[in-house]
Amino acid sequence: MRIAGTRLSGGGVPDVAGDPAVVLAHGLMGWHRKPRFARFGERLASRFAVYAFDFRGHASSDGVCDYGGREIHDVAAVVARAREDGHARVVTMGISMGGIAVLRHAGLIGGIDAVVSISSLAYWDWHGGARPRAARAMRARTATMPGRTMLRAWGVRLPETWETPASPEEVVGSIAPVPLVIVHGRNDHMFGVDHAMRLYEAAREPKRLLLGSRFGHAEDGLTPAFADRIGRVVGEVLAA
Repeated sequence: MRIAGTRLSGGGVPDVAGDPAVVLAHGLMGWHRKPRFARFGERLASRFAVYAFDFRGHASSDGVCDYGGREIHDVAAVVARAREDGHARVVTMGISMGGIAVLRHAGLIGGIDAVVSISSLAYWDWHGGARPRAARAMRARTATMPGRTMLRAWGVRLPETWETPASPEEVVGSIAPVPLVIVHGRNDHMFGVDHAMRLYEAAREPKRLLLGSRFGHAEDGLTPAFADRIGRVVGEVLAA
């Protein structure tokens, strides 16, 4: 797939019979074959056609990562591919940075039948609410030359400068009437529960909030049991 000259790589299981399709979006420093993320997608594929892909600036995709900003166009391209493949219903589901991207895509572009955001932030200035160790580790990886060099070796390319786009909290109210599911861990070390609460308060119906007591940040919570539960939730919101 190409978006304005940016080539995206991907995989997934788009040939599963039935409907709907799930466009599955990874987090920062992830890719579609990262083990826990890939196993989560494979579990979802027991009931959905799963379209997994690599965001710009990650793995074999072109371009530079934009922390969920321009990634909305990556999500739109994969949604369009699922529609072209004949899926009448398409759900977007994103984890961490992927959660940011699917929320912003749903609020600014739309064209989907439901959206599930897992471990997304609500506002950009998140460092103060993160656990100090997690904030220091993220700064070391993204804001220092040694960290960025290491990330490039892992296939992650970050921008030299970054223009702050509208935050998920600012656009989430525009998602309705598309159903929205917000999932967050009560012990998320990166983005505290206040992010989920603020997103939920800013959103309009139909909306659901799922808080997990044994769910950390992003891939920490991607267990087979969670895949089964979120699959059932997606079925419920589409039926409603």
